[in-house]
Formats: sequence, C-alpha cells, structure tokens
Amino acid sequence: MSPTPPSRRRPRGPVALAALLAGAAAASLAVAPAEAAAPGAARVPMHQCWVNGVSAPPGAMVSGSSGDDNIFCDSDLENVTVWGGGGNDMIEVRGLVIDSAVMGGDGDDVIRAKHLVPQNASSMVRGNRGNDVIKVATVVGEGAEHGAVVHGDDGDDKITTGSVSGAPGKFNRGGGIVTGNDGADTIKVGVVDFSGRVLGGSEADTIEAAGLGPESGGLIQAGPGDDTISGPGGAILTVGPHWGMVDAGVGKDTCTVKSVSTRTSISACEVLPKAAPSEARPQAPTGAKPQAPTGAKPAAPAGAEPAAQPAGPAA
Repeated sequence: MSPTPPSRRRPRGPVALAALLAGAAAASLAVAPAEAAAPGAARVPMHQCWVNGVSAPPGAMVSGSSGDDNIFCDSDLENVTVWGGGGNDMIEVRGLVIDSAVMGGDGDDVIRAKHLVPQNASSMVRGNRGNDVIKVATVVGEGAEHGAVVHGDDGDDKITTGSVSGAPGKFNRGGGIVTGNDGADTIKVGVVDFSGRVLGGSEADTIEAAGLGPESGGLIQAGPGDDTISGPGGAILTVGPHWGMVDAGVGKDTCTVKSVSTRTSISACEVLPKAAPSEARPQAPTGAKPQAPTGAKPAAPAGAEPAAQPAGPAA
C-alpha cells in the first residue's frame, strides 16, 4: 500500500495544538466587532456644556469650582453628573436630564432644568446646602429603579415644577417626587397625579399645586411646622375626583382645599376654608334696602292715583 500523500496527512502533537490555538484566536477576532456593536453596550457620555465659558470635555462628570460658577449645558445629559461645588452657582440644562443628576453643592444656587427622564436609572435635581432656587419642567418617574426626584435639601428653598407623577417602588422609593427637606420651603407644582408625591419636610412650608388626583391619585404631605397648602396663588385646591390625599402633619396648618369625592382624604388641617366661592351665599351690597318678605303686596308705582273706594249704601 502506498503511503498517504503529505497534503492529506493530519498534523499531530505540538503542530496540531498550535493550529488549534491559531484557529480559536481568529474566530474570537471575527466575533469581537459584533459584540462591541451589540445593543446596550457602554457608551462614553456625550454632552455640550460650558463651565465659566470654557467647554467641558465629554465624560461622566461636569464640575464647577469652589467659587461662584456658571454652568450651561445646551444638550441632553445622559449618564452625567453636574456638580456645582462651592459658591453661589448658576446651572442651566436646556436638554433632557436622562439617567443623570444635577446638583448645586454648597451655596445659594439657581438650577434650571428641563424634563427629568429616567430611562434605565434615576434622574435627579438636588439643591444641597443653601437657599436654592430650582425650576424643573416635569418630574415623571416610575418605580424604585426609575425615579424622578427633586430635592431642595438644607435651606429655605424655592422649588417650581410642572406636573409630578409616577408610582414609587419598594420601600416607597423612586417614582415622581418633589421634596423640600429641611428649611422653610416654598414649593409650587403643576398637577400631582398618578401616585406623584410632594413633601414639604421640616419647618413652615408653603405648598401650592394646580390639582391633586384628578385622574388617578396623588399625595401632598407637609410634615412638621406651621404649613400652608393651597392652589396657585392661594386659591382653593381641589382634591379629586379620584384618589388624593392631603396630610398637613404636625403644627398649626392652613389648608385651602376642598374634596369633591369620598375617595379623597384631608387630615391634620387646623384651618380650613369656611366655604368655597361657589358655595358661599351672595350678600346684599352695603346700603341696600331689605326686600319685602314673601307674600307682601307690591308698592304702588310712583304717580299712580289711589284706587276708588266702593260707594256706600244709598240713603
């Protein structure tokens, strides 16, 4: 029998092992580009921000200094933390806040941001220490892992937002929430619904909401202190017609609210409106003459001659 031709012989021993390793390496290189392009792969956070007029490099952090800073972002923030640091900072984000955090740091800061959009994580705006002014377009979250939260933190803060909605998750975490935390805070929000929550925190807070629970439900909880709860500009806040709860907490609280449903709850309010404007009785203007009681004969018109008396019996 003739020997096997060299071209058809199978490699054995060290030669076979080297060929096997070379083939595996080539296969891994061929697969690597497909894995890198797979959905959900990590991306470098991209943004267009300036700190005191200097362009901030792309990355997960945009930081101010220990002094007064002006931080301006003209794009969406995604997986980015904006940190004002010390000083009285001005921070403005004109894009969406997606899975990101905007924090003022120490000092009396002014923070303006568009919509909080928690896609894969939470989105947050925090004033931190100081008397901060915070304005956010909408605060809409869902569950513990997708929270949209605005914190005033320490200080007498002024917080203004649009609608607040989103049910919390386990341990009452996440969802859509606006909270003043410590200090005498002024909180003005849009409609609180779909399990959104507005919390005053400690000290004497003022909370104004455009509506509470008109479609699904919401909560306003003022906390300790002599708080004031009402609609915009002190108008009467309507609670309901769906589930809604006002809890003024500890202190002498003034609640300018009214319930339009048996599903709603109003508690711990020491001062309530006596009657809504639509329910109040109209009063006669000052100086008006009292009207004659029902059944009285109407007065004769001016200038009319008295009616003729019936003739007596003939003599």
